[in-house]
Amino acid sequence: NLIVEKGVDPIHPYPYIVYCNTNSTKIGFPKFTIAPEHVTSDMSSEWELGDASGALTQRKVTNTDALGVEVTWSGSGSAQMRSRFYKGMPFQTFELKGVTPILRTTNAIIKVEPVQRAVLSARNTEAQVTTDAADIPAMSKITLNDNSQWLVASKPEIKWKQNEGTLTQQGAYTGFVQLAHLGDQPQNNINVLQQYVGTYPIEGTVTYAQVQGSDSTGRSSNIVYVYKTNTDVDGNTKQVYNTTSASTTTQLLSFVLPHHVDKISNNTILSTGLSGYRSAKGRLTAVAGNTISYNQPLERVSFGGMRAIGDSDKERLKQQLLKDAASSTTVTAQDPYFYGKGVARVARLYQIAQEVGDKTTAAALGTKIVNLLTPWLVSMSNNDTLVYDATWGGIVSTLGISDPSQDFGQGRYNDHHFHYGYFLYAGAILAKYDINTFAPLREPMNQLLRDYANPSYADTQFPYMRHFDPYDGHSWAAGLFSFMDGRNQESTGEAINAYYSAYLYATALGFEDTAAFYEIVLNMEATSGRRYWHPMRSQSKDLYGDAFSHNTVGIVWSSKVDYVTFFGADTEFVYGIQMLPFTPATRMLIRPDWVKEAWCPDNSTCADGMKTAAQHANKNGWAQFLYSAYAMVDRNAALDNALACTPDDGNTLTNTMHWIFTNQQASANA
Repeated sequence: NLIVEKGVDPIHPYPYIVYCNTNSTKIGFPKFTIAPEHVTSDMSSEWELGDASGALTQRKVTNTDALGVEVTWSGSGSAQMRSRFYKGMPFQTFELKGVTPILRTTNAIIKVEPVQRAVLSARNTEAQVTTDAADIPAMSKITLNDNSQWLVASKPEIKWKQNEGTLTQQGAYTGFVQLAHLGDQPQNNINVLQQYVGTYPIEGTVTYAQVQGSDSTGRSSNIVYVYKTNTDVDGNTKQVYNTTSASTTTQLLSFVLPHHVDKISNNTILSTGLSGYRSAKGRLTAVAGNTISYNQPLERVSFGGMRAIGDSDKERLKQQLLKDAASSTTVTAQDPYFYGKGVARVARLYQIAQEVGDKTTAAALGTKIVNLLTPWLVSMSNNDTLVYDATWGGIVSTLGISDPSQDFGQGRYNDHHFHYGYFLYAGAILAKYDINTFAPLREPMNQLLRDYANPSYADTQFPYMRHFDPYDGHSWAAGLFSFMDGRNQESTGEAINAYYSAYLYATALGFEDTAAFYEIVLNMEATSGRRYWHPMRSQSKDLYGDAFSHNTVGIVWSSKVDYVTFFGADTEFVYGIQMLPFTPATRMLIRPDWVKEAWCPDNSTCADGMKTAAQHANKNGWAQFLYSAYAMVDRNAALDNALACTPDDGNTLTNTMHWIFTNQQASANA
């Protein structure tokens, strides 16, 4: 939103909404509206900070890192304003250099009150405590006519002069300004916030610790967010405008999301701390510390199914495999998304043939995969050729780069992990079983991997992990398109497939460290998928509110959630798009307890449930996905219904059987 469509749409550094205008910035605290079909937000209380002299005339993105973005405002002279936007910061901080500050609001200012500088000091003498207090930024509590209250801090102190809804200071100023909304308990919140005023992040990194534990004890990885702040800055490496802070603590105060709270490790969650802050994903919880670490459990997944197939089921599967190998290996789609689904469909048959020991069928399918991939990746003889885009650093389709409306916007980097994840799956399966046949495809397949799942910051041709957001713990599918509600993702199942494919690919080629990294990312995507797209009813109410009581979400945005899809609002669409494609990794997203609850939520009419949706879908591919999921609860009730459906273009009856036979309820095993 900062770099396309003139950069006029807002960004969403939770808990705020921020507009970065050409000569100013607007900071809003969202009000959330919770309804049965959606959770939306708008700016109910806001401030605009700029330069009263008109010295700021342009703004640009001047730096990015793993967790945030730096924006700088400047003009023809030396005046500058700079901010670094990170999700989860209670203070929005702006460094000013030679700026005449003006702070205005569309609300009426009811009251401006100075805040006494409270000090938690270990000093012994009154003089030393007084010195500490003088080093704390000056603070004011401002009450607006919408009953909201804000903390405004500055260092050196700004002597604000009020004129109706505007606060100004005469003359150029160098220092910093911080703004923080005081939530729903202003007095309690201000007592907490003033202990951390003056400290803010200037750099963020993420580390993914090596896998710990075993299958018997539980495998996990520590995900660590490390923030460098203005209080530990080295002046030789990072310029900060006169902001050294000696506040009551130099620890950073920040918020974490619900999936962090579940597994947070070394930080103290402030049980009596800040209240009244949330994002579209639910309540934000305050933590203190420049390092935030949480434990990510790792669920093991591989090429094959999670459990052995019984003899009678295996024989039945073999017979269906022969039918599908003869009739379901032609791919006629011309675009990368549907073509990729078709190739992955054939690759699933190839993998299943290997599992059931049908080497003859497997060999024929392997040849078919090579023949399908070659026009797209080697001879480049397909109609919608893939090309390298040097401007943004990525592989795009010819039609997509010439027309943003083509190929689901993939020319502007929409859905690359969906599209190329299917190609990578086919490449991974072929590489595992026939590395020599795979050899001509290896280099172009590597390019697709680097496009959406590049694990190296040192790579100058492709960005690091294009779609993945380590703070939210999941990918955003939207590319270079600007939306008022921020970024979005619809199909979490296809996002999981993307990193599952990357993991299999690295594993097949023997890149153990890279495979370990992709395994962590895959599990993060699945964890957030279960938490935010597939919540249990009790979790849904906690995350999204009582009025929103669905078991699934269609689209998660930066600032809202919708019970709908981009292609329709039918219940089977909303459920099904979060599940496909069905592979051994799908069980990381779909859990039996969730399926049982979602199948018939009200236990009578089954309204809003998968059972009713499957019946409405009337034996099409969407119904097959829902029945396949239900096999985790009741194989016998699901199997015949699933096999009576016409498969989706990325699915087969063989794959449906394989999923059910390897994921069925244990007590119903054949």
